[in-house]
Amino acid sequence: MANQIWIGISVLLVCLILSILIWFNFKKKRFHLTLWLVLLLGVLLRIVASTDSQLHLWDERYHALVAKNLIEHPLTPTLHENLILEHDDTNWVGGHIWTAKPIFPLWIMAGSIQIFGNNLLAIRLPSVILSLMAIWLTFLIGKKLFNERVGLIAAYFHAINGLIIELTGGRVSSDHVEMCFIVLVELGIVFALNDLFKQPQEKKKNWLFFAGLVAGLAFISKWYPALLVFPVWLVGYSLSDDFNWKSLLKKTSVFFLGFALTALPWTLYMLFNYPDEMFRILFNALFAYSETVEDHSAPFYYYLYKLPIIFGEAIYFVLGFFIYRQYKVNRKTMWIILAWIGIPLLIFSLAETKRFTYILIAAPAFFIATAYLINYLLELLPQKKSKVWIGLALLVLILLPWRYAIERTKMFGNNEELTLFYKMEKTEWSRLNDKTIVFGTDDYIEMMFHTDVHAAYRKMPNLELYNELLADGFVLLTIDELKFIPLSAERINNF
Repeated sequence: MANQIWIGISVLLVCLILSILIWFNFKKKRFHLTLWLVLLLGVLLRIVASTDSQLHLWDERYHALVAKNLIEHPLTPTLHENLILEHDDTNWVGGHIWTAKPIFPLWIMAGSIQIFGNNLLAIRLPSVILSLMAIWLTFLIGKKLFNERVGLIAAYFHAINGLIIELTGGRVSSDHVEMCFIVLVELGIVFALNDLFKQPQEKKKNWLFFAGLVAGLAFISKWYPALLVFPVWLVGYSLSDDFNWKSLLKKTSVFFLGFALTALPWTLYMLFNYPDEMFRILFNALFAYSETVEDHSAPFYYYLYKLPIIFGEAIYFVLGFFIYRQYKVNRKTMWIILAWIGIPLLIFSLAETKRFTYILIAAPAFFIATAYLINYLLELLPQKKSKVWIGLALLVLILLPWRYAIERTKMFGNNEELTLFYKMEKTEWSRLNDKTIVFGTDDYIEMMFHTDVHAAYRKMPNLELYNELLADGFVLLTIDELKFIPLSAERINNF
């Protein structure tokens, strides 16, 4: 415990030093170096959050196992690879064909497992890399819509956001899938903005086609919210001087052509080969709007209520100021940010199913709005007599998000208790091979990920199946006092 406290203090000290260096170089207008320091701060916090010594219960362990199984059959996502007990594919924690999440993030994880093996590094490294890419994209968007100063400040807030750091470490539900989705939506918006602010020499570059391609990949990462890229672009284009209906129709067709090229092949393949499972998941995603999925119900104001916990308690002031400034200056770039924030807030608030990670699709827009306010205050600072109040406002805007960054990164130690499987000696793990089956364990997913066990289950077999499996040459095991022991008929009866 004492060691972890010293580790936490050391990490916090390095973060402070990096933040001071970021501020110093920012003031000196060394923007290139500032961005690298922001990325270094981001990678430090994400590495700290990714060092937990076990797969997390929701949803990381399921994603990990499905990704591992994809290595053998990339087009068939499975959870329980070898079926022993009766299964129900409508049960996402116990079925065979697994469609609870789309395929693209799982392919990325599968590739990492293929390179690094069945370990926690392989599961979390792609998210760390994607999360750093998202920080960089936030900088690009802030720079394009406003200026480099706003882009760098927004990237800083992206780097220290506690919930995104938790996602990167696999600690929050949807974890690595959500992280991949956020990056793809943000990249799609980057391409969409390239179309809106196209330079004369770029007229032949069809950025909207690339925006559609990336939005299609986002669709096979997290379904329908991927389409947010299009209305954000549409708001910007409708305010452009060169807007006309003929051009709108052409551009829309180009976007959805790109979207179809990446979204349809896998979707149609799954509908053809696994129609029941695929129809169920596609319609469940739609029904989430009118029906509560898995008891994730909440009132209409749920996301507005959660904003301070995600972005810091000053976020209401940030949004109020941003809306006020938009009223005063009426800039197209500000309308784009407001659309990026407002569309997900409205649609997700109207839906019956609510989860606080859903709003992270708009996180970069919140960071840019915050950066806009801070940049405004920094420009105001030398001109006003009330420097103390402006300085205090700046301090509050920065420190409140840091509070959640420290809390969610858990740099002073994660109190999550190790499950039984992770408490066992590795020599016990080595006993599991393709001729062993483990019953009666809550850690069945972890066992199938880390070892070559034929199958593992929380439930017990009936006596008839038990005898059949023994006759087939399988070694049947269960856990007792951190040891694998032979499963007996008596233990089945007493379970």
